[in-house]
Amino acid sequence: HKKEKLKSRTELQAIFTTGKSFSVFPIKVFFIEKDRRDTSVPVHAGVGVSSKHFKKAVDRNRIKRLLREAYRLEKQSLHEA
Repeated sequence: HKKEKLKSRTELQAIFTTGKSFSVFPIKVFFIEKDRRDTSVPVHAGVGVSSKHFKKAVDRNRIKRLLREAYRLEKQSLHEA
């Protein structure tokens, strides 16, 4: 849904500056744990792909599509956890 997308510039900057991260090549995940007061949207997610490792835009767009689809399929288990 549109409410689940992470688009706010301030939230994105906060994730990169104060958030935690882990990586499993070639994917690196950044996240911030927040309080659970807002139950309408338990998780906000965004996808980005580095042009350093994937030079062609076609490749980056395909990877973003695959990541979004994988998230869509597995988000129910993430929301339950």
